[in-house]
Amino acid sequence: MLTVCCNTARIPGEKKRFGRGWIAECDTPFGATPVLSIAGEPEEMGVQYGVLAGSLVKRLSSKLVAIFASAGLPEAVVRNILGNAWERMAPFTPERYTIEFDGIVKGANQEGIPLTIDDLRCIVAATNFDLYKREERIFEFLDPEIIQQLQAQPDLGNGPLQCTMLAVWGKRTVDGKMFSFRNLDWLSQSGMHEDRIITVMRQDGVIPVVSCGYAGVTGCLAGMNAEGITLSEVGAFSVSEELNGIPWTFLGRQVLEKSSSLDDAVRMISGAKHTIGYNYLIADGDPERFGTPDFSPRAAVFETNHSACEVFFDNDPKEADALWVAPDGTVHRYGLPVEHAVMRADTAFGKTTRALQACDDGPGEPENTGNPWGRDFCGSTYTTCHRPMYDMVRAFETGDEYVFPVRNTRVIDKGTPRKIGFQEIMVIAATVAHNTECLADNDWNVMSVVYAPTDGKLAVAYESQDRQGLWKNAPDSGYALFTLGDLMAD
Repeated sequence: MLTVCCNTARIPGEKKRFGRGWIAECDTPFGATPVLSIAGEPEEMGVQYGVLAGSLVKRLSSKLVAIFASAGLPEAVVRNILGNAWERMAPFTPERYTIEFDGIVKGANQEGIPLTIDDLRCIVAATNFDLYKREERIFEFLDPEIIQQLQAQPDLGNGPLQCTMLAVWGKRTVDGKMFSFRNLDWLSQSGMHEDRIITVMRQDGVIPVVSCGYAGVTGCLAGMNAEGITLSEVGAFSVSEELNGIPWTFLGRQVLEKSSSLDDAVRMISGAKHTIGYNYLIADGDPERFGTPDFSPRAAVFETNHSACEVFFDNDPKEADALWVAPDGTVHRYGLPVEHAVMRADTAFGKTTRALQACDDGPGEPENTGNPWGRDFCGSTYTTCHRPMYDMVRAFETGDEYVFPVRNTRVIDKGTPRKIGFQEIMVIAATVAHNTECLADNDWNVMSVVYAPTDGKLAVAYESQDRQGLWKNAPDSGYALFTLGDLMAD
């Protein structure tokens, strides 16, 4: 079986402190990585963030603006677009997060760092706007005087982003524990890896949260809370898209801060005002009841866009009903529901969400066929991501060999059936984390997070670059293993 490198990361005793917050650098396989801990009320937490990590936030904001500007737009135009995008999301953003923004700016300025509110808003807008499908609508986000400066419609260069996520538990896993992962496939080799950070957020009155991401992304790209709830997400282009909803990174953080169970998360995500096409996976490791007859880990996936939210549990009949009717009238079923496992790449299985999809040849675009298998092998996340995850889960169950078709490499050896544990879930995550196959050279897996929420552990990997300039995607860079106890120690 494929072996994935994972080293235990230790929080050093020497920390830089401010108020109730601290920051420390951990040695990891992909380089020194800051761990930031902030605690208290929102403004207090923000000031700690700004004082301790404000320089990283400023640098990341500049990089994100530069990424958008690389499409050929002047920086002023990029900031105008992102600023107007933020204005649409702002009314749906919980006030405590905007108060935290004010604190971050205050703390950074106190340290002589010229961070502004607009820098933070650009980060939120960029992480929620990059999947906006309808490029022809970009002029909606420009002031009239800016439009006059543009001679041609901009090309934002949306590529085949192919994030993946999976959760397994119960009869499929060691001791029935929950294991899950979240792969972030995005623009790589941009220098964003230099601004990676793991943030521990202990706001008064809510559940403590560990967030894996980048400096200034004050919501959650990926994370786990003290109750053993994990967050994973996949962007999925949809034609039902508006920005008058809660930014997804803040929705993710809010879910972790307020969910003690999967049922809590289902209520929150189902009742949210969504923006554009996203799939989510929430896993509940149920750590408190492990070892008792009441132990009951569970997980669910959510397919969302501006007008719909469909919820799927394991072995869900709605997924079994997913089908595509070919032009010749042939019915092809593509649902792959299984017991004690849920997974998603881009492809939706709900009737409403799939009908509105543009990704994976979705029928929402008039020129698409609706074929989830795609028009060519590399054009479908169903083929290169979803089906491989399903096949690997089944291979561990049956003892069969598994060869990953994208690279024609054997990643699971033939043998006796085996339960999925931490190493096995990392093998699945590392296999479907995209490298350069079928992708642009600057579009691969930049962050991979593997969760063991029943055990209170998570392993994170980021893309890396060595001294010779050689790049590695996140899993190839190696994982750093953290425990919630170490991260949340005051």
